[in-house]
Amino acid sequence: MASFRGQCTLNVTHSKLGTGSEGFYHDVRILPGMPIHLPHGRTGAVCLTLDFDAVSLWLGTFGLKTPAYLSRGEYGARVGVPRLLSLLDKYQIKTTWFVPGHTVDTYPELVRDISRRGHEIAHHGYCHENPAALKEEEESGVLLKGITSIQAVTGQRPVGYRSPAWDVSDNTIKLLRSHDFKYDSSLMADDYTPYRCRIGDKPFTDRAFEFGEETDIIEFPVSWSLDDWPQFEYAFWAPSVWPGLRQASAVLENWEADFEYMLENLSPGVFVLTMHPQVIGRGHRMKMLEKLIRSMVSRPEVCFTRLADLAQSWKD
Repeated sequence: MASFRGQCTLNVTHSKLGTGSEGFYHDVRILPGMPIHLPHGRTGAVCLTLDFDAVSLWLGTFGLKTPAYLSRGEYGARVGVPRLLSLLDKYQIKTTWFVPGHTVDTYPELVRDISRRGHEIAHHGYCHENPAALKEEEESGVLLKGITSIQAVTGQRPVGYRSPAWDVSDNTIKLLRSHDFKYDSSLMADDYTPYRCRIGDKPFTDRAFEFGEETDIIEFPVSWSLDDWPQFEYAFWAPSVWPGLRQASAVLENWEADFEYMLENLSPGVFVLTMHPQVIGRGHRMKMLEKLIRSMVSRPEVCFTRLADLAQSWKD
């Protein structure tokens, strides 16, 4: 059994670390440059995030309904999720799962099992819609529908949101505030440092860009380079082709280098990795992921946490 020393559950007063079934507490501190709490002696947080899209990705984003494409999403639920849960249990790591309401409604017992194991269930649209293509009332309706699905299955209202396809509309952050979300994880203005989302940006082309007003929505930034989809997944979507199918060893080298760069150059830093059960669940990629986890848990200055816990620990 792997050591549990790297797992942390954070809040504004304490952080509980566990070894086996017994827990113990460490003092926490607010680290300079980023108002979040990490356990004493930890300067880096790793947030493994899973986008459990299942078939909604192919139905919503790609608009495909043929059995072959949908079977790729089914693989994520049928094979990828159980493999990931087994690996995460082995290392006693708690993670954040962004789950469309369509997936929740299609696989309620599986989503309930993920939640019961202590993983966070966060919002990821209903049927993997691009919010930038929706009117404000349509986008609000999608948010409400996804909230209803998640709450019905887990008994908890989601506090985090990730946009399908990592695009947002001019209304998204405003709507997240109105629906009591605490954080977003869709934007890319930083890499290892969370920041406040803005509303009211004015992207002029004939004069300087005007930055809007900061909000209370926390952004945990993402990157396509730290996402398994463009690295691995082959997809033909006329007229485009996503080649994917990179060697897992090459992707591991990149992800480890990004992780090492954070530890060497930022204190504190938050490393957010995005994965999809239908992508990372393949055998050789699971072996690669376990190598990465082993490398991370060997670093005493690092802890694993859910995004909701980091958001809760934020204190201006």
